[in-house]
Amino acid sequence: MKNNIVQVEQKKCFGCRSCEQRCPQSCITMQESEEGFLYPAVDGSRCINCGICVKHCPALGVGTKETSRCICKVCWLKDEKKLFESTSGGVFAGIAEQVVEAGGVVFGAAYDENLCVRQTAADTVEALGALKGSKYVESDTGDTFARTKKLLESGRTVFYTGTPCQIAGLKAYLERAYDNLVTADLICHGVPSHKLFEKYLEWKGKKTGGKIIYVGFRDKDVGGCSCLDGKIKTKTKTKTLSSLLDPYYASFIRCETYKESCYTCPFAPLQNRYADITIGDFHELRRIPEYRDKPFDMEKGVSLAVFHTDKGIRYFEKIRQKFECFDVHAEDFIDIKSNVRVPSARPAVRGILYTGIDVLPVKEFFKRFKEANCFYPLYFYSRRLLAKLIPQPVKNRLKELLKK
Repeated sequence: MKNNIVQVEQKKCFGCRSCEQRCPQSCITMQESEEGFLYPAVDGSRCINCGICVKHCPALGVGTKETSRCICKVCWLKDEKKLFESTSGGVFAGIAEQVVEAGGVVFGAAYDENLCVRQTAADTVEALGALKGSKYVESDTGDTFARTKKLLESGRTVFYTGTPCQIAGLKAYLERAYDNLVTADLICHGVPSHKLFEKYLEWKGKKTGGKIIYVGFRDKDVGGCSCLDGKIKTKTKTKTLSSLLDPYYASFIRCETYKESCYTCPFAPLQNRYADITIGDFHELRRIPEYRDKPFDMEKGVSLAVFHTDKGIRYFEKIRQKFECFDVHAEDFIDIKSNVRVPSARPAVRGILYTGIDVLPVKEFFKRFKEANCFYPLYFYSRRLLAKLIPQPVKNRLKELLKK
């Protein structure tokens, strides 16, 4: 058996690029699968079977893990302008600003000019704007692990944010802990491929009547934090992006389009996280009886922050005065925020949704998504109306009959 990264099955690979960036022969390249996800390919004529790529693969459980704490807080920025600019409560924004103002560098996901999502560096407060907001698509890490290592060894502080597997990949690449590195991962559901996102942008552009130049998932100005809706823009139009009626967005929420490794992700449970901090929105907070009467405006956004290390706590304490926050317990939200306990379940439809993505015309391809049917909104709102009109005892009886 060859002692290189090909021994890792695609369904377990996260595409983090740790193996590629660590290869001493530079014989590993990331290539796009038929579905559009990135996986490593090895040039066998140059590979010396040294095993270094295998030793730095997060799928095989390697990396420097500093996790030891589980201190949980609900937070939101006092500065309402900055809070509005953030997807949730602004924990990322607060720490990121502190780091760049002290001369450090922040890495996070940003759109490029073609709406490709890439891990991108920012070393000014202005540049941080591109890193804010949710991007529901696989982010390409590029050479950012190698760049992070150089920055750390030059003495600069780095704040690296990404999905749990990306942080595990970074730690596997680095091999050792750095005092000047702070990391944050996300409460992650999973990621669709960029090829699917490109296909969607083409389809959406034809329906909207122009090239899509902006996509914002969960934009607060179209309904607030708990609404989950977003917006898209062409040069002449701005339209709401419904989380329930848009085929890309709705299928993402239903967990139907993720990378295969997302459904068995070993980094979902909080105790398996490699980051210093886990952050995510907490629009479900009022579902916990104890917090229903807390003085906060859910529509402005709140964050859940879980601190795994003393370093993570230390960095937050530097900006603590910028936030309103209170403590919560993991047992309060572990079932509500299921992706801090288990990975997303793989729906049966996942096996067919990417079929023909390269060959089918965009209109034909999107017929498999029910939300792409022009009559679906009528069906959707009719069901909602009936649900309101039918008395609850009748609903319960219907459910019992359907179960039988």
